[in-house]
Amino acid sequence: MTDTIHAVIWDLDGVIIDSAEEHKRSWYRLAEEEGLPFSDQQFHDTFGMRNDAIIPILWNVTDKKRVQELADKKEAYFRDFVRDTAAPLPGAIELLSALREAGYKQALASSTPIKNIEVISEALGLKKYLTALVSGETVPHGKPAPDVFLKAAAELSVEPAHSLVIEDAVAGVQAAHAGGMYCIAVAGERDLPGLKAAELMVKDLTQVNVETIRNLA
Repeated sequence: MTDTIHAVIWDLDGVIIDSAEEHKRSWYRLAEEEGLPFSDQQFHDTFGMRNDAIIPILWNVTDKKRVQELADKKEAYFRDFVRDTAAPLPGAIELLSALREAGYKQALASSTPIKNIEVISEALGLKKYLTALVSGETVPHGKPAPDVFLKAAAELSVEPAHSLVIEDAVAGVQAAHAGGMYCIAVAGERDLPGLKAAELMVKDLTQVNVETIRNLA
């Protein structure tokens, strides 16, 4: 890594927005409609994974067309829910704005399907801060592989070593480091060793400003 950070790459869920409840509601609605079992435990065990990984785990569905059909339904329900409820997490918009003022390039890189990213981006007005929106669906491997972050850095024309990722998941911290990037972990009330592996772990983004990021490198 280097001694300067030129770009900040944001994860979405748990960093800019907390849409876990909307995701959970949409999985429950899908399960009910399809007559399939679903529980809070299953939700927590698979949250943050891509749908093409979640559905085979939940319901042993392996036919790709059927997996896609179920995934598309679930995401349509999610967009309906989140359109009405989207609200930014503490400190997120303030930091996005401060980084833009300070001249940092910024991108969003999430496992979420691009349609969801666009709905949330529109609801929260994120486009004015971000140069690129990258979905995990457009890269070969999901986190903890670094693919989605490397694609975001490439779209910003910034070397990975000059990039910082803001994440809330252990797999995301691993992905940032696998890509040779710095990482800030937003932990909330969680005290996970995998999050402590980040260069900085904070409760929420009110604890981070431009100076924090400058000093990180």
